[in-house]
Amino acid sequence: MASDSNRRQNSFPHLRYPIYREEVPRTAYMWLKGKHILDGAEGLWRIHDSIYDLTDLISSHPGGPQWISVTKGTDITEAFETHHLHGVAETLLPKYFIKKAESPRNSPFTFKEDGFYKTLKHKVQNKLPEIPKNVRRKSDLIIDSLFVALLITSPICSWLWTKNLILGGILTICVSFILSGVSVAAHNYFHRRDNWRMYLFNIIGMSYEDWRISHALSHHLHTNTINDLEISMLEPFLQYLPSKEKPIWAQMAIFYYPFIFAAVPLGLLVMELFTAIRNKHSKKLKWANLIQFFLPAWMWMLGGLSLPSTILLWIVILLIASYIFMAFGLTAGHHSHQNFFDGDIPRDRYYDWGLHQLDTMVERVEYDDNHFKSLTRFGYHTLHHYFPTLDHAELKYLYPTLLEHCEKFEVEFRTCTYFKSFISHSKQLVRKRHNNFKERKTMYVK
Repeated sequence: MASDSNRRQNSFPHLRYPIYREEVPRTAYMWLKGKHILDGAEGLWRIHDSIYDLTDLISSHPGGPQWISVTKGTDITEAFETHHLHGVAETLLPKYFIKKAESPRNSPFTFKEDGFYKTLKHKVQNKLPEIPKNVRRKSDLIIDSLFVALLITSPICSWLWTKNLILGGILTICVSFILSGVSVAAHNYFHRRDNWRMYLFNIIGMSYEDWRISHALSHHLHTNTINDLEISMLEPFLQYLPSKEKPIWAQMAIFYYPFIFAAVPLGLLVMELFTAIRNKHSKKLKWANLIQFFLPAWMWMLGGLSLPSTILLWIVILLIASYIFMAFGLTAGHHSHQNFFDGDIPRDRYYDWGLHQLDTMVERVEYDDNHFKSLTRFGYHTLHHYFPTLDHAELKYLYPTLLEHCEKFEVEFRTCTYFKSFISHSKQLVRKRHNNFKERKTMYVK
């Protein structure tokens, strides 16, 4: 059932509540359907307070057609600002202009030229030519090596179970770690223009296509707000939003959340197949869905186990890999009890999007000097949110610029270790009281 159309957001009561946030199953396409109603895009594409017709750009969009086609009828301001770094898109945009929007944006975020994010973006644009050329090959080599390792070890794992249960169990854990590494590294690629490595994300059972919506367009752009689909999809089992009404059983999630972590990708796989087969929420089966079953087919053909045993082993590998994926993903910095979540008091009714990202992040720092760990453990996370189309190998060259920029604006750049992030994540599941970000000392242009 759709939400009350007059309902308001908790932290931003001047903005309307997402129409289908409580709809079950909570799918990426249902999230988009709600935006069609609230964004005031008038069936086209909205950027800031203007309406554009990007229909002719779908087939020729440098990033691939999906980014444009799925967002028709929505406000893409945040996506436009963060996904275009070289200034070309801004010069082309006027040719697609139709009219001024008739309603205000249903978003609290601003992108003023002298604001925190836009001035940082200009600095990064000037810094990009100084980044060593071909540095992206480091990431390519890592994910390609992990994929080859998965191809080799997964059928050996199946074979070992027919010979030695202890060795089979040990290699099962190893294969799970490799699979999680492939999946996290593939996340680096589905943010960018279409490429073959983004399809590797599907091997863990999830869908790069859906995650481009739920992760890149929802979580990245509306982090920890009521529009963050990655928060709502975990409810009611994991309730990250602070609320005086949070029940005790939800606070007890600090004891059972590992089981939720393990089940998420497998649950998303079942949900995707269910909605696609029933053509629910405009979801359809595509050839990329076959990739989700590549690993068990590969293990069965080469491993020597029976088909039922192979499927069981594959499910075990998925559960372990899923836990690793979620454990590192949900401690990347956003789920600290010190961060902003919907229900907290924001800096202002309207404020800079870049400052909001800092309010929702406590950066994990122990992976900054190791590119392998960074790529496979969601490292360099703040800059990744700011500039998602850049490769992780490029981000480390921009950190001095970010730190200098935060110092200039007198904004705190918060950091912690993985262990502290892990503890803080648990505290957030328990937290009921709101944080007050109005009280934080920050100088910035509104």
